[in-house]
Amino acid sequence: MAEKRTGDDPAASPAQAKRLKPLDKLSEDGPLTQSDVVYFKKEAIWRQMRAYKTKCNTLMADMDRLQRQYHESETKVNILDAWFEQIINQFDFATEKSEDLNEALLIKSTNQKPDLLDDVLAKRREHLLRILSPALKNTASSPDHQDLVSKLESLNNDLTSARVENEVLTKSKLELSAKVDELEQNLLSIHKQKEREDSKTLNRVNGMSVAKKEEEEEVPETTQKTEEAHIDSEELEKLSSELQQVTSHNNSLEEQLKDVSSKYAALAQENAQLQLRLNNLGDRDLINSSSFQELSLHNKQLQEKIAGLQKVNDKTVARLNELEAIHEEASAFANKELTEENEALKSQLAKCENDLVRIRTTRDELLSKNSILKSEVNDKDTNEALKQMNSVLEQRVKKLESAHAEEAAELSNADKLAEFSKDELLKRIAVLTAELKEIEVVFQQTREISLKKLNSAVDQEGMLRKLSVEKTKADQKYFASMRVNDSLTAENKILKAQISKSQEVISKFGEMERSFANKFEILKKTNDDFKAIKETSIQETSKLQDLVKALNQKKSMVEKEIKNLKDIISKQAKDNAELVSELQTAKHNSAKLESKLKTTESLLQKYKTNNTSSILQEDERQLEALRSIAKCSLCSKNWKDTAITVCGHVFCHSCTQERLAARLRRCPSCNKGFSANDLLSVHL
Repeated sequence: MAEKRTGDDPAASPAQAKRLKPLDKLSEDGPLTQSDVVYFKKEAIWRQMRAYKTKCNTLMADMDRLQRQYHESETKVNILDAWFEQIINQFDFATEKSEDLNEALLIKSTNQKPDLLDDVLAKRREHLLRILSPALKNTASSPDHQDLVSKLESLNNDLTSARVENEVLTKSKLELSAKVDELEQNLLSIHKQKEREDSKTLNRVNGMSVAKKEEEEEVPETTQKTEEAHIDSEELEKLSSELQQVTSHNNSLEEQLKDVSSKYAALAQENAQLQLRLNNLGDRDLINSSSFQELSLHNKQLQEKIAGLQKVNDKTVARLNELEAIHEEASAFANKELTEENEALKSQLAKCENDLVRIRTTRDELLSKNSILKSEVNDKDTNEALKQMNSVLEQRVKKLESAHAEEAAELSNADKLAEFSKDELLKRIAVLTAELKEIEVVFQQTREISLKKLNSAVDQEGMLRKLSVEKTKADQKYFASMRVNDSLTAENKILKAQISKSQEVISKFGEMERSFANKFEILKKTNDDFKAIKETSIQETSKLQDLVKALNQKKSMVEKEIKNLKDIISKQAKDNAELVSELQTAKHNSAKLESKLKTTESLLQKYKTNNTSSILQEDERQLEALRSIAKCSLCSKNWKDTAITVCGHVFCHSCTQERLAARLRRCPSCNKGFSANDLLSVHL
């Protein structure tokens, strides 16, 4: 059994294999021992664990498949949501939502009630209604609106019929899935029954060992008599009951096989009908269908409209290109003229600026010379004043000389001097000497002043000569600058006239540009209208294409479901073949059991003839041993059906629950602690 356990778990590591304790060996003959009981319990627990493992594997496979499908669908939904949000942001114009728009339009598309929509979907719905309102208004104003409404109604009818068919297929799918679940349960029960039949301990308890029977046939009659003593009437009853169970199980398997074959025939018939139905959906059927014809006609009409709009758009684009070329030529010509005139004006302005700088320099020079001349004029006034003063001083000197001459004449007159006394003469001499000194000082001062004035007059005369020369030069420059100024004023007048003309030309070009801009705006508006019409037509075609894609997707989904049903039917056919093979093996085993039953009946006849009290006691001991194996060791009433996974001991369900309720959570045999999660149901 240890080899069986390690062989069933190939992923176990060597360390785990070392920690696993090998099971004890099962005795082949004689009464059952305690090690046989432990072996029996462990094998029962092992069978139940394997059953749980198979269920867990199937559930994990289903969970992985569903999780993978969920991740795929979630990624698809996220991608579609991102695309949808990009489309909404692309077509989100600054328009208000129309009140005449159907409020239940987008709720039908989501199959949700308005109170179940969250904030994100509500905002999306408002964006979509704001985007769809102008398109629906345009379609409502178009003459093809009634045709579109009728076509949409026909598409809705087709959609409802497809939904009805989808519901029928889903119901059939649910029925088939229920049948598949039932078959899986049957297979699990058959697998469990097969494991019970292959169990050594059950064969040992039920006395179904073939090797022992072959040895009993080969031994001599003396040993056979001793071994016949161990056979009990209860064992015969067990064998007969086991045979009845096998026959009943065989009958149930035959009935299940009949049910499975009938279900398989029904599924095959349904599959054939669905296959015929799918095969009938060919190109002719699609062409003959009214909805497809209407869609094709509408598609052709839309294509014709798109072609006409494309031609008009091409014409408008060509006209717009021509107008843009004319506008570019006119703007280039105007820019060229303006640049040339601007360059000429810039050159003239540069010349005028140079002349202005030159005139300003000459003006500054003339102003400086004028100031010099003004200072010279002031110097002339001072010179005249000095000259007058000099003349006055000369007159004074002359008067003094004449007076001195008179006095000298008086002094020369000795007679007059003799008349004066000595004191008077001394006084006169002192006065005269004082006056003479004063006159000398004044004369020296006047002489120095006159010399200074003469020097300054000489310098001023030199300056006057120079200034007269400079004045003549300045006069010449002034007259030349005046002539240049006259020429510049004439040029400025000409430039002003040219600037006025260029301004008139610029105003004319501005008016032409405004007219071209108005024409361009008109053409742009018409182009926008054509684009809007084209977008509406493209949206209508995209909607119809989306409907066709949705129908094709539904068709592909139905085909996938049919394919899955085919796979399930093929699996069921394989399972049926396995069941048939198992039924044949069960028949073979039942034949063997019948032969064994015959041998045991013959042995029982021999046993009845040679019945003794010792044999009866031995039989009672074996019965007690068997009862101790199958019944609870605590209450000795109920059968063992609950195992403690911590230690492996088996008790009845009521005893374990009573111990849990009394908070005695320890095993009665080994005193190991356990909880409610450590209990495992076992079928012995």
